[in-house]
Amino acid sequence: MKMLIKEPPVEIADGLWMLGTSEYPVFLAMDQNEGAIFEGGVGADGPVVKDQLTRLGISPDLVKQVVITHAHPDHVMAVPAFRAMFDGVIVCASKPAAKTLSIEKAIGFFAKIDGILTESLIKAGSITEEDRPEPLAENQIAVDRILADGDTITVGGLKFDVLAIPGHSDCSLSFHEPGAGIAIVSDATGFYIPDYDYWWPGYFTDYEAYLESMRRLADLDAKVLCLSHNGVIKGADEVRAYFDDAIAATEAYHERILTEIEAGKSPEEIAGELGAEVYEKIPLLPLDFFQKNSALLVKNSMAYAQKNNRQ
Repeated sequence: MKMLIKEPPVEIADGLWMLGTSEYPVFLAMDQNEGAIFEGGVGADGPVVKDQLTRLGISPDLVKQVVITHAHPDHVMAVPAFRAMFDGVIVCASKPAAKTLSIEKAIGFFAKIDGILTESLIKAGSITEEDRPEPLAENQIAVDRILADGDTITVGGLKFDVLAIPGHSDCSLSFHEPGAGIAIVSDATGFYIPDYDYWWPGYFTDYEAYLESMRRLADLDAKVLCLSHNGVIKGADEVRAYFDDAIAATEAYHERILTEIEAGKSPEEIAGELGAEVYEKIPLLPLDFFQKNSALLVKNSMAYAQKNNRQ
């Protein structure tokens, strides 16, 4: 894959920085003495980003907004640290994301996942013991501004269009700055693992909506594509090729599931094999995490097939 950028901190376009870790990056957009962080990261992104900003000479006072893409544990757990770090910051998210983040039981579960990820990132050498996040003061993450499709995030002269992109989750948002050709797309294209040129699709709520969201994002013709894991794609042709490949990989994955169902394999067996396949490539979380989420992919592929009279 040409023009893949995956080692933060790095300026990926004029005024756009990739911070955090390669596995769980956040993106800082700056213009006219104002900044916004897109993505809420894992807990360790809090101390990591604080150190990166200090080393880069970027004042925390610039950051006025933190924009959450969706309410999954690896995308929100640095938000409390960011709120403490950036005085008066406005935290933004979709309405369903804000609802999830207000539920103590959900955030308690997120904290357990985050603890596992912290240990995995230390073991992998992506962070150090000094980057271990502080425990949350409360099992809630407050949201100040509710975002919906068609809204705008303004950062100085930059204007990011808000796009609702269902399929991965019902609360997922992406952000597009047409003038700069920047798209920050959350997990809309799945979990891409560059070292293997492999996609683990992420249609955890709906297969058809997931494909439609990817096609909508592809049609933006972005020149800089910020993924929520493992990198940034640069260049209009490279971004288009990436979307083509991500869509093809998703369709092939879906077809693989249906073919194995038709051959007599049980959904549980298929999910177990798919989960083991991705776990082998990126074992940041326990095997059963990948298997349980792969079970959602099997379920949603089967639901789509049934809806379209394949089964």
